[in-house]
Amino acid sequence: MTPERTYRRLPLRDLITEAEKRARDAAEHVGTTWLTRATDLRDLSRPVRRKSNYPTLLALQNALQRFVQLSRETDEMMDHLEKQCNDIRDHAKRERLNRS
Repeated sequence: MTPERTYRRLPLRDLITEAEKRARDAAEHVGTTWLTRATDLRDLSRPVRRKSNYPTLLALQNALQRFVQLSRETDEMMDHLEKQCNDIRDHAKRERLNRS
């Protein structure tokens, strides 16, 4: 049995708990890692630079690549969370119809 099928068979309460954990992880990811990388990139690209008077183009390019990679990871996390929320909504609709 695939993990997705077992996931869909979980009770609604467990689905909500899993989505809550993933949302908390995403919020922590954005609040710490993403914000730190964005600040690093901003510091390198500002007219008044704190880290170095004249950062190299390579340093700026590396910071930009790290930020883009982190943004992709964040997008994947958000897509997975959105899929979980849609599954929860579908599960709740099925439960409502079954009770009617």
